[in-house]
Parts: sequence; C-alpha cells; structure tokens
Amino acid sequence: MQETSLATMVLQRVERYGRKRALLSKRAGRWEEMSWYTLGERIRCAAHGLAALGFRGGDRLAILAENRPEWPIIDLACLFLGGVDVPLYLTSPPGDIAYILKDAGASFIAVSGREQLAKVLQIAGDLPSLSYLLLLDDGPQDETRVGTLPALGLNGLLALGERRGGPAQPAADPGLATIIYTSGTTGTPKGVMLTHANMLANTQDATAILPITEDDLSISFLPLSHGFERTAGLYTLLRAGASIAYGGGTVTLTKDLPEVRPTVFCCVPRVLELVYRRVRSEQENAHFPKRQILDWALTVGKAVGAYRAAHQPSLPFPLACQYRLADRILFRKLRALLGGRVRFLVSGGAPLNPEVAQFFFGAGIPVYEGYGLTEAGPVVSCNLPGRTRLGTVGLALPQVTVRIGADGEICVRGPNVMLGYYHRPEDTAQAIDADGWLHTGDVGEIDAEGFIRITDRKKDLIITSEGENVAPQYIEGLLKQDPLIEEACLIGDKRPYLTALLVPNRALVENLARKYHWQEEWPALLDRPECRTLFRRRLDEVNRQLPLYARVRNFALLAEPFSQERGELTPTLKIKRRVVLETRRALIDTLYPPGSVVQERQEPSVSRE
Repeated sequence: MQETSLATMVLQRVERYGRKRALLSKRAGRWEEMSWYTLGERIRCAAHGLAALGFRGGDRLAILAENRPEWPIIDLACLFLGGVDVPLYLTSPPGDIAYILKDAGASFIAVSGREQLAKVLQIAGDLPSLSYLLLLDDGPQDETRVGTLPALGLNGLLALGERRGGPAQPAADPGLATIIYTSGTTGTPKGVMLTHANMLANTQDATAILPITEDDLSISFLPLSHGFERTAGLYTLLRAGASIAYGGGTVTLTKDLPEVRPTVFCCVPRVLELVYRRVRSEQENAHFPKRQILDWALTVGKAVGAYRAAHQPSLPFPLACQYRLADRILFRKLRALLGGRVRFLVSGGAPLNPEVAQFFFGAGIPVYEGYGLTEAGPVVSCNLPGRTRLGTVGLALPQVTVRIGADGEICVRGPNVMLGYYHRPEDTAQAIDADGWLHTGDVGEIDAEGFIRITDRKKDLIITSEGENVAPQYIEGLLKQDPLIEEACLIGDKRPYLTALLVPNRALVENLARKYHWQEEWPALLDRPECRTLFRRRLDEVNRQLPLYARVRNFALLAEPFSQERGELTPTLKIKRRVVLETRRALIDTLYPPGSVVQERQEPSVSRE
C-alpha cells in the first residue's frame, strides 16, 4: 500500500505491527490496550459505516471530543474516505462552534459527553448543512434522532460498517485533509487548510530527527484539536510505531503519569513551568536547614543541566559527586512523578524559559524545544539530541527552509506550508507571498549554526505614548521566573508607562501568610500591604535588569487567573493580550492616571502555535 495519505500511512503500520499495542485508554479505572490490528479494523469499519450513511470524499466531519481512542479512529476513517475533518475545542462556546461549522460546511459531527452534545443541540437548528450526529460515548446501536438530527453511536457505526462493507482501499491522492480554525492570540477564527502532504512531511521530518521507536510509549493530554498535538503527538508517533495512552487529560495527569510510565511525550511550557514552580515553592516554604539543602541541590542541578544541554561527554569529577547526592535528594523524586522512564520531552506551543529547560536537563529529563504555527503543518524547527541550544527553538526541519526578512520577520517555505485560509483569499495573500514564503508574524534571528531564536511577535510590540518600543514576552518571561508569579501580562500600548497584571502562586502566598501570621483569607490577602510589598520587591528585582523605559511601574494582583473560558488564553495557554485588555479594562485603568486610553493596533493575521 502506497503512502498517499495519513490513512495509508497508518494502515501501513497496522500491517507492520499487527498485534502489538497501539493505544492505551483508561476505562472504569483500568487501563485497556488496543492492538494495531484492532485499530486498523476499527478505522476501516468506521469508514465503511460513514460511507453507508452517505459521507463522501470532500465532505466535512467535525470532531468535538476529548482525547480518547475514538478521536483518531473517527479522524482516520474520515481521511480514509477522502473527507475533510474539522477539529473543535472543548472550551469553545456554542456561538464559536456554530460559526466554524457553518463556515466549514460540516455535514457530520462526532461528539462526546453531555456538555458538548448540549452545545451542538443548542445550535443545530441554525446549521442547515449539519445532517448527522455521531455519539462517541455509549450511543444508540441503531439510528435514532437526537433533537433534530439523526444519530448513531460509534459501536453502531462500526457494526454498520462491518455489515455493509465499503471501499476496500483508501481514497487515492485525497488532497485536503483538515481545516483547523485558529485565531491565534486575537481575531476572528480562520480556517487553516492543511493537506495530507503538509502533515505527512511534518511526520517524516520529525521521525528523522527524533529517536522515537516502536518501543516508546507516550501519553496524550494536550488537545488533539490543536495542530501540535495532532501532528506531533498522534501522527508522528503512529508513523514511528510507538504506543499512545489516553487518560483524563490535564485533570488527571499527575495520577496518569506514574501509572502509564511514558518514555516520551509532547507538552507545552506551562506544564513544565508548573513542575518547576512546584519545586521552587517547596524550596521557598522550607525552613532551615531543608531550604538550604534544596537551594544547594537546585544549584547543582542547574550546573549539570548546562553541561548536559551543551552535550558535554562527562561531568567534572567534583560536580559528578555533588550531583549523585542532589539526585537522591530531589531529582530522583521528580523523575518518579513523571513515571520514572521519560527519555525526553518535546515542548512547543509557546516560548520555553531557558532556566526551566536547564532545570529539566539537570533532572535527567531532556526537553527539546520546537517552534511552529498551524499554518506550517505545524512544526517548523526543533532542538534535537546532540544539537540543542537553550534559548533557541532549534534547527529547521530537513524539508523546511527558514529565512529572516528585512524587518526581522521569520519566513518559512516547504511542503508543510498550508494551502491557505478557507474562504479567505485576501488573508492568504497576506500570509503567503508570491514566492511561497509563509510570513509567520514572529520576529527572530538565525545564528551561524542555523539555530533559530524567537525574539517577539512582529505586531505584539508595546509602543508607549512616549514612543518607546518594548518587547513584552521577554519581560513577562523574567517575571514568571519568580516562584511567586504564575503568569504575567504586560500592559502599556499607547499608555505613558508599563504596568503588569500578575497571577500569584496562590499556594505559595497562602503558605507565606501562615508563616507570617497574616489573618486575611484569599482574595483579601492580596490587598494586605505586606503582601503587595513582597510582590513589589520581586518586581524591583526584575526592573533592575531592564532599561528605564522598559521597567514596570505599577502592577495588579489577580485573584482569578486568566482562563480559556473568558477567551483570555489560547488552547496552548498563551495570553490573548487584546482580549485581556477588554476583560480586565476596569482594573487596568486603575493603574494609570485618568484619561489614559488604550488604542489597540491591528494584530497579525497568522497564528502562533
């Protein structure tokens, strides 16, 4: 079978690996295995069932479900027939889902869970093209009606496909594979059109540079509706013959990791930062002498991380001796929390703090940071074993070419670059020039060895009313290095000076309150003068590292963190600054003299992964 699509790529692996484990999932508290053979049969049966229901090549099938084996099964069944799937985020409100389904012209939708089903039923009457509902939970074995739509459960679909049969072979040269709607950090959702060739090129490059094998086991917890997890955490792993475990997502991750004991997995910086902050919080809260011991262990680990990230063949003898003790005190426990078998992690979706990466290298868990955007399939570059440089996003993938434009913008060309934005020729022309270069909207540089460094967003620069240009991500990164600060959003565009919205580490603040016998409860605790003084001192430490025009003059502490539900975060947990300016406008205005008005500028049209 030739590799003409993502479906044929997976079915080739089915033939190769047969009865070996392909997927793991937790059902009623127990982990159950699915073999490659079973995975292949379910993909074929689901495809035949869809065909029996009238689904044809080119039709759109939306998926609104959490990470679970049924997600790739229905996805690959759709692709088997030459269909186009449209992934949806679980956090999307009904209005956003309705917009996407209508824009894409989706005729089928696969749904899991009562909450998501309720969203679909709420909007179904306004979607004339939507004609069929597939229920991925224990749905009906025979066709029935749910609301205004005919419906069938997945088991019923599989049984139908087994009875009816269907096309023996996948659609040849199917072309368009998916439309992924993304607004990046702002704007109306745009449908990114990715072909089978786009994503196959990404999987080919990823398996060529990363040592993933059929013996590896990953855990999938980032949303499959996001391009990074879908290409890197699903198709790439399937190409390599690795197994994938589906647990309870981020909610049960700390429990799932030691049970699954993965060897590799994809993550976003936020997850790594939380682990690092947990260790730093333990250090901050500890009393003498434990605090001094943990501080020493972290210092040793940082030194070891620098050696390992630089691929030094061995540690100096004194450092090696110190590390053996530091490992018993701290790092061995950390590796156990992640299951004890992790060979490496791949981080993407947002910038990774080099200090956090160095910490994980020191803990014996290499983290290879990559870079990409949905429009690029999505991966553009990645650090890799033997060729890692902290603070960079690595080298361009083998089939990808990257250059820096005259204005510092990172431009990308290769077989991974999207067809364009669905129904948006003008936006497509702005994003991809006549020579095929995708303009990413990110500003960066490439060193003599080819390592790419992202310095900021092209249009995310804050320009104060004094005319000073400030790159916010760098300053936000400095602020988030402090264990007291979980998240930071810099404000100041068209304002007289910079301010910051800070999300405190609640557990650490409450521990400090007990230590100092402060009587207030959360959130009144944040208004206590001693608490604000504590954060002011931490802010002053960061300000001393910055030029005068880039210093943060005022700040507000947020009792409630930024959230996806309010639209303030992307699915990879990046802050949507423009949204925050609206949702927190009243609070922001208190940080400035009366009359200061924020005038938002047009944000870039390309979404950052």
